Amino acid sequence: MEVPQGSVLGAVLFLLHTADLLQSIRSHQLRPPAYADSTQIYGFCSPSDADALCEQVSACIDDVSAWM
Repeated sequence: MEVPQGSVLGAVLFLLHTADLLQSIRSHQLRPPAYADSTQIYGFCSPSDADALCEQVSACIDDVSAWM
């Protein structure tokens, strides 16, 4: 479906399209700030938990890849 750029409907469709993606990222206890044309994935931890965070991010990226 193509929607004219700047249409109010475009923003609603974007949110509906990305809702599952953002929820999937949150399910990994990571944060997904989303902007008009990009989404970031980040988390934070103490230095001693860096390996666990790395595994979380890796699993999340696998899920994002499957979503795409």
